[in-house]
Amino acid sequence: LQALTDAVIYVVSYPFECSEQLASRVLAIAALRDVLSAFSAEGLPPEDELVAAVQRDLERLEGLQNGDGGFPTWRRGRDSIPFHTIHVAHALQRAELKGFDVPQELQARALEYLRRIEDHYPSWYGKRTRQTLSAYALYVRDLMGDRDPGKARRLLDEAGLDELSLEAVG
Repeated sequence: LQALTDAVIYVVSYPFECSEQLASRVLAIAALRDVLSAFSAEGLPPEDELVAAVQRDLERLEGLQNGDGGFPTWRRGRDSIPFHTIHVAHALQRAELKGFDVPQELQARALEYLRRIEDHYPSWYGKRTRQTLSAYALYVRDLMGDRDPGKARRLLDEAGLDELSLEAVG
């Protein structure tokens, strides 16, 4: 538990706020919300401060979201980054599952991006990277209640289980 609280303290106090870092903070606090409130670890902010931090981060993420539903690294209007967008969508869903107030439009636009994730890959992404990101997007879509077993099966058939990265298989 001490290692987890140290990690949360680090994430909560991390000074930079790109979309991936904001999403990572939301994920960490949401994942450990029940556990953190049960223990009082030295240096850990009170639960109400953690809840407020998540809500602030959700607002910042909403302000970063591009018109295509994706998320850039630092500023709205820059290119949406496929991994960042999947990661943010994952954080949004986990936060909602833990009772945080996540704007539905924010999630809906991110979900639309995930449904067309392959259209957003830069030409220089390798096959393995594309497959891994597609698998991650399918996982997050499933968490969001948007199951696509046909697309998952096509990915598995195309790549073969032995050729997919460990992350994609997971």
